[in-house]
Parts: sequence; structure tokens; C-alpha cells
Amino acid sequence: MSRPVAVFVFCSLLGSSIGVLAQPRAIGTLKNGVYHHNQTGIQFTLPPDWVIVSQGHASSGAQAVLIRDTVTDIIGTVWLKPRTVDPADIPALMSRRLDSKVAQRNNFEGYRYRPDSVQQGTVGGKPGLRAVADYVRAGQQMVEYITWVDGEKSRVAFSARMPASELPAFQSRFDDVIQTALVP
Repeated sequence: MSRPVAVFVFCSLLGSSIGVLAQPRAIGTLKNGVYHHNQTGIQFTLPPDWVIVSQGHASSGAQAVLIRDTVTDIIGTVWLKPRTVDPADIPALMSRRLDSKVAQRNNFEGYRYRPDSVQQGTVGGKPGLRAVADYVRAGQQMVEYITWVDGEKSRVAFSARMPASELPAFQSRFDDVIQTALVP
């Protein structure tokens, strides 16, 4: 009889340890609808019908926050990275964003930007670049909607992929989030 109890206690203790170790550390906080990323200081506002799905490490030393619009049920990615850059260099960096993303998407069938969708502007007073790319996945017409914002101390990319038919309903809702971004 004591053996099963010992096994049970051991499993319970092991389960508790695994539970503690398996929980990811938050890379940012959401307070009163404002998300603050700890490493970069980037902030953006999530309307009440948006939720954080996950936070964690991403490619190239960056971190990512997945957010979901509960109205359209589409998940957007917010890719955040600290870095220091001379403001005079930002236009050249911005001009390489499109080609860099096409190279990353070399396994996406027919990945091409809609020429009329590529727009430069500002978000929170920082340089921004927005584009829509079309591609095909499993015979279905898809799009990727991306907005990059560069600051002197950090950069962020907001992106989402979805069936092309869902872009009109999602784009303005995602823009509402993107336009609140403050990028140091």
C-alpha cells in the first residue's frame, strides 16, 4: 500500500514541477487594453474584441505576440525586435523590407505584392510601410497583409495571412490596432 502512495506523491510533485517549467514567461503585459512589450518598449492598443493568443520568441532574435480578432476569427502576428539605428538609415532599411519578405516566402506559390497596395506612411510618427501580397495555398487564393514600423530603438511588423475573400472585413480592424502603435 505504501508503494502506490509514494508513486502518487512522486507523480504529483513531478507534475507540479513540469507545470511550472512549461509555463512561458510573458514578454509583455496587457493593462487596460494597452499591450506593452518589455524588451522594446513598443505599445499598441487592443480593442475589447481582440485577445492575445500567445507570446514568445521568434526568428532573428525577435519576439512575437499572436493576437486574434474575435469578430473575424483571424490571427495576426506582431513581430517585435529591439535595435539601434540612425534615423537617416531608416528609409534604406524600409526599402529592403519588401524584397526581404519575398525571399522569406520563397516556398509560397506565386507570392507577389499588389502594386497598388504598397504604401509608405507613418504610424505614431514613425516611418511605416504597408503591403498586401497574394499567393496560393492548396489551390486557395490567399493574402498576407503586412505593416512594418521602424523606430530608432526598435521595429515591429504586424502581419496576418488569410483567404483573400476575408481581407476586406479584417484589414480595417487590424489597421485600428496598428495605428495605435508607439515605437521607440
